[in-house]
Amino acid sequence: MPNVLSQAAAGLCTHGGTAQPIAGNPRVKLGGQPVLTIESRFAVDKCPNTVGTSPFPCVFAQFATGAARVRVMGKPVLLDTSAPTNTPTGASTKITRTQTRVKGM
Repeated sequence: MPNVLSQAAAGLCTHGGTAQPIAGNPRVKLGGQPVLTIESRFAVDKCPNTVGTSPFPCVFAQFATGAARVRVMGKPVLLDTSAPTNTPTGASTKITRTQTRVKGM
């Protein structure tokens, strides 16, 4: 069963840039950190992607799907198996750090 993501989560874009959540839902916390919902985005930093010789880095990672059964204030929570799409490159981000106590479906 996948882990629910909190503000302490981290990831890497496919180009090697680091990704951190921008904001979680402060009404529900996991290990003292706000839980992330489908509305949460990750900021991608230091993405080395280029097109030709011009820099074309990933800036944000946005999730299209979340948990099917677990919601916070009506919004699906994010799971470590959720796959975001990066803007503007269309690449993806892999979640590399998450809490491990709360699971979701």
